[in-house]
Amino acid sequence: MVTTNISNAPVAWYIRVLQQPVTSFGLAALCLALDFSTEPYITFPITFIIPVAIAAWFCRSPYAYSLAIIQPLVRLSFTCLRHAPGNINDLIANSGIRVVVLVLLAYLISRTARQTRELAKRVNLLEGILPICSLCKKIRDERGDWQPVEIYVSNRTDALFSHSLCPDCLKRDYRHVQVEG
Repeated sequence: MVTTNISNAPVAWYIRVLQQPVTSFGLAALCLALDFSTEPYITFPITFIIPVAIAAWFCRSPYAYSLAIIQPLVRLSFTCLRHAPGNINDLIANSGIRVVVLVLLAYLISRTARQTRELAKRVNLLEGILPICSLCKKIRDERGDWQPVEIYVSNRTDALFSHSLCPDCLKRDYRHVQVEG
């Protein structure tokens, strides 16, 4: 059973499919075939965004960057093979613009995906049932060691602790000490 990094919940089958680089490259090939069939009518192949976005979100960013570079270059070769009218310098400039736009898109999507995963990890870090001793309030960690609550939480979050006494404990345990205020 495949599990996520965040929890022990199983990952849906379609997420597992999207996480495979072959899916992104297959979609890119399909989009290139679609682009080849509609080439004279569409000047910016919007369908190139789909495999780049999927690769950037679900796979590692190098896959997205490679798709962002390969797709416009393959499209340029299609155009050159068809002997399309126009200046070759204009065609190369358009391909360069497509590469820049797609690489920027891949960067932004992969950065957003990374931040989303980190945020989800932080949110789920202390969720769930914590095994805590009812007497000393120590928490059992993943290795089975018992740690004070302060150490357990400090090791897993950015939280810091300061110690003080609540009014009830002050009255119960230190009633003999008179507090002057």
